[in-house]
Amino acid sequence: MKDTTIIKTLIGIGLLGSILVGIGEYLLHFHPDGPSGEISMLEHVPLSRASKGHFFALFGTPLYLAGYYGLKELFKKSSLTLANALLILGTLAFFIGGIWISSRYFGAAVLQRSHETVDYAFYLQSYENHYQVLVWALRIIVAALSIVYIMLILKNKQGLPKWLAFFNPIVLLIIVISSLFWFKPLGIHIAPIAMNVTHFIFFGIMLWAINRQPSLS
Repeated sequence: MKDTTIIKTLIGIGLLGSILVGIGEYLLHFHPDGPSGEISMLEHVPLSRASKGHFFALFGTPLYLAGYYGLKELFKKSSLTLANALLILGTLAFFIGGIWISSRYFGAAVLQRSHETVDYAFYLQSYENHYQVLVWALRIIVAALSIVYIMLILKNKQGLPKWLAFFNPIVLLIIVISSLFWFKPLGIHIAPIAMNVTHFIFFGIMLWAINRQPSLS
């Protein structure tokens, strides 16, 4: 089906976005001892590596929007209102996420260059108040879109299995971040890029489910 091919292509673009932003955020955030904190990690990243990560992340972030548009097209027969809400929330989430990720290199540069100066506390507080707060806004929006996604899966008319509702972004995000506690050797690699790992799994499972459904594939 032509429509299904378009939907799968769009979700695949979203999947590509999660890979590119994941590479970028890994370059921006990874530390072999694990993340020390969402801001303090910036004080240890090599700036030359972070600079490369900055451009990977910026290039990949808009691709997330294609993924959510594909999901909107997939679910619009189940509920156009909920499908549009999913697209709006997904778009809002990654607009905010894009603004946040674009701040990381500059935040690292400023904090590292101002360390042990009288201006450090001012720059740190400014970053927390104007950029780090966006992470919590992003997570709240992802929680909201997860509820919408669950509703769409439970009432979907495409024959998709109801157990897909469990694999929603907020549950996946919690599992990925918690890997720092239940398997730290893995967690130090995936927790710093948790939102991207979450969406790699999320979009990947949706593509798998579509391919497995005879009426869609």
